Amino acid sequence: MLGAALTSLAWPRASQATTARAVSLRDLVARSTRVVFGVPLEGTPRYEQVGETRHIVTYTRFRVDELLQGGPQEPELLVRTLGGKLGQLGEIVHGEAELALNEQCVMFVHANPEGFEQVTAMAQGHYPMLSDESGTLRLHASRNMAHLIGQDAAVAQLSGLNLGEARSRILGARK
Repeated sequence: MLGAALTSLAWPRASQATTARAVSLRDLVARSTRVVFGVPLEGTPRYEQVGETRHIVTYTRFRVDELLQGGPQEPELLVRTLGGKLGQLGEIVHGEAELALNEQCVMFVHANPEGFEQVTAMAQGHYPMLSDESGTLRLHASRNMAHLIGQDAAVAQLSGLNLGEARSRILGARK
């Protein structure tokens, strides 16, 4: 029995902290009030009551460089995500979008009645733009992406595209 236990520790295996149902590109577009390309400029974490528990949430000021779909057009959005770091305390919400400051990205967002935006479908609605080996910016899956189950995931359709290709695919999903 001790040998079996040691063997299980010796074989590395991938683990996923969170599993989520994949959202299709069509559903992601339909559930979003707008799709934007821009840059997170400043994040402000704070404690808030979420349900019956106090959590850290982060409000990020997001500069909109291009409105890809929906509206209205605004120069900046205030985007709320769950989790963040406040002083020496941090809170990770697995599967939530992780907005890196000064990193261009495409985001699918929906309006909240309280006056801020939320990323639609958490990390499935956030696509950082990273350079490939030729220097071309391409959409990538959000760093905090959950393990997805199901077919036709938006992340599979958008990852690896440049902004022009992604724009065309997003506009085509509205039909």
